[in-house]
Amino acid sequence: MLLEIKALITELEDRKSELLKDLKSYSKDQLQFQPAPDRWSMLMALQHIVSGEQGIRLSEAELRSNPVRRLLEPGKMFSVVMDVLNKDIPVEVPDAFSEPDGSKSIDELIALWDLERKAMCNLLEEVTEKTVNDVMFSHPATGSLDPVRTLQLAVAHFNTHRRQIDILRSELDAAD
Repeated sequence: MLLEIKALITELEDRKSELLKDLKSYSKDQLQFQPAPDRWSMLMALQHIVSGEQGIRLSEAELRSNPVRRLLEPGKMFSVVMDVLNKDIPVEVPDAFSEPDGSKSIDELIALWDLERKAMCNLLEEVTEKTVNDVMFSHPATGSLDPVRTLQLAVAHFNTHRRQIDILRSELDAAD
């Protein structure tokens, strides 16, 4: 695995472990608590993180044998989307697939996340110096992304929703 990709995967794995360790101390009701109808619960935020990673795999599978893959140009909105994520600017979920419904338990989400993370790592194992600039993912807002930018976006996306979960945790802890 290429070093830059390995470093980003390690960062995602470390952050995943930290988040799951923190979430396991909450009850099912606490994990499902929505402070307002328009705000997500911790489980909904986690479901969204997982579906975002699942979207990477599904996008790559869709692009894999598509002959236009080699003709796609990198998205020009990458830096804008990264800025939005890093500054926690609220936006609508760009893909209905990743809109959480809160229907999965934490155990179901962990199992799905483990499968998706493994599948994503398997895809990234195949990336070589020759293919590192190939399009891996097509995001509704950023457009086409190579593997490194895909992972950079995944890290920023994770961090945004981790902050969201941390705010919910502090609200719950203050209420107790």
